[in-house]
Amino acid sequence: MGVGIDLVDVPAFEARFAEIFTRDELAYCHRQSRPWVHLAVRFAAKEALLKALTSGLSGAMRWHDIEILRDPAGTPRLKVTGATGDVLDREGLATRSVSLSHTASTAAAVVLLAST
Repeated sequence: MGVGIDLVDVPAFEARFAEIFTRDELAYCHRQSRPWVHLAVRFAAKEALLKALTSGLSGAMRWHDIEILRDPAGTPRLKVTGATGDVLDREGLATRSVSLSHTASTAAAVVLLAST
């Protein structure tokens, strides 16, 4: 089991890191009134997942391996593929929950991993 948390200072985050997001993440965030807040909280979720894995972003793992989606009710969920998904499978872990929160200046995310 693992848990990870990350905080992002939104003003410091703006205009950076756009390459770490999938096309769908960018499209969703740019439809929002404050896109950088939504991008920052997604970055925090990706970081929180990596912290929960305790392996960090290394080797073949890519930022695009982790995508934050919304279910039909609007609840965030993680889609994990590629090398990052392989690590979860190898460790017998699955994402059980992701929680996102933000203000105009701070974005936070918590990810809970549990045995499959």
